[in-house]
Amino acid sequence: MLLEKWLAGFPPYQMALGGIQYYREHMQNRYKPADFLHCGKNVRIEPGVSISAPERVHIGDNVGLSRNCSIHAVGGCYIGNDCTIGSGTTIITVEHSYSRGESLPYDKIRLIKPVHLEDFVWVGIGVSIAGGVRIGEGAIIGMGSVVFQDVPPLAIVAGNPAKVIFYRSSAEFQKAKLCGARINPYEELPILTIPPATKRKFGNELKYLGFDLPEGCEYFYYDKHAKAGKRLVPSRATETP
Repeated sequence: MLLEKWLAGFPPYQMALGGIQYYREHMQNRYKPADFLHCGKNVRIEPGVSISAPERVHIGDNVGLSRNCSIHAVGGCYIGNDCTIGSGTTIITVEHSYSRGESLPYDKIRLIKPVHLEDFVWVGIGVSIAGGVRIGEGAIIGMGSVVFQDVPPLAIVAGNPAKVIFYRSSAEFQKAKLCGARINPYEELPILTIPPATKRKFGNELKYLGFDLPEGCEYFYYDKHAKAGKRLVPSRATETP
């Protein structure tokens, strides 16, 4: 302790300590399966994820938690199988009480409000999920949404507050589910294609950006390790070249 206090006044020590803290927070996965109430198979927790009270978190199989997610799990958080949580998402499982009037601006007592994500839920980037919310199987939460209410199964929601825009095809969802077609959270997704509406809207811009598909080709394969200018390879099918 005395040595630490003595060294604390030296800039080189402060820089080294800051570098270690940065590495732990942004570059290193700080959590182990034993830290959780349950941690399934094939779980990816990226650097920068922050989870308070991980012992109250259930994580299913094939789950991906992207960078800078923050889960305040004192009230309990259940994440089902095959869920993907986008970067910068915040999940809250407790709320402050203000009705007792014993202190301001809120009371010393916190209200327990668990969050429950069913299987196959996809949460976009920068989403906020309030306490007491249940998100149904196969639902999709749009980027930047703020979720205060339960989300029905297969619903696609967006906005603040999040509202249902439309629903996924139940037939397509059940077919993929029965076939076992699941995304691997560790797998990169290098296959690109251009939706028809995007082609109509950005025709010239797409060509300038390098997205010019030869006749008969539908897809690009993006190789991030290739040299600049050679990273996009047109392809007739979704197989990697």
